[in-house]
Amino acid sequence: MADRSLKDLKINGVGLASGGTYRKIQAEGIATLNGDITCEMLGANGTLKIRGTVDAVEFHLNGTGSSEESLRGGRFELDGMFKIGRDVRFSRLHVRGILKVGGSVTGESAKVDGALKLEGNAEFEEAEVYGQLQVGGMLNAGRLTIDLEGPSHAKEIGGESIVVRQRKSKRLLDYLSSLRASRLTAGVIEGDDIQLEGTKADVVRGNSVVIGPGCEIGRVEYKERYEVSPQASVGRAEQK
Repeated sequence: MADRSLKDLKINGVGLASGGTYRKIQAEGIATLNGDITCEMLGANGTLKIRGTVDAVEFHLNGTGSSEESLRGGRFELDGMFKIGRDVRFSRLHVRGILKVGGSVTGESAKVDGALKLEGNAEFEEAEVYGQLQVGGMLNAGRLTIDLEGPSHAKEIGGESIVVRQRKSKRLLDYLSSLRASRLTAGVIEGDDIQLEGTKADVVRGNSVVIGPGCEIGRVEYKERYEVSPQASVGRAEQK
């Protein structure tokens, strides 16, 4: 239940506010928040600068923004571009645009229409990416689906179900150029059920492994099922 004793904060035009505990924060225009923020809802349209941590049940940004510290909460929604200096920990993330994170990202579910770029690790129960996913460290997800559009990479990828597809363009020239540019690169990919397209990896290890067109895999280790496309390159495959 909402705490009615907390104050709301509204910023219109160009505004500056200090940190603190609020019920709702609504910013229209160019807003700067100085200090740590705790709130039930933070909504911003325009440009948002945060100089402190944020703990919000709901966070919505339509526009551009930056945060020097960590963000955490329940639901995170971005329409635009946002850069975060440290970690992000939200139950649900929905990115329509570009989210850049200097630390790690953790959540129950993530849906990305655009690009998620982070320097640390990523951990989700379920993640859907339509565009680019660039992870500096390890990527762990129970269910992971990536529709590639542009370069994606991670040091290691682990999960129960991993599906990587190349987006099919309508025009032949766009299709050929997108195949060259749209590729997932990883050292190790490990999961139960793995289906890959447009992927370059040293090792792919799983129970059921399907290597599709555009893949370059050094070694495949599988337990039950293994399929490889004629348009893929696999150094060697071993049944374990």
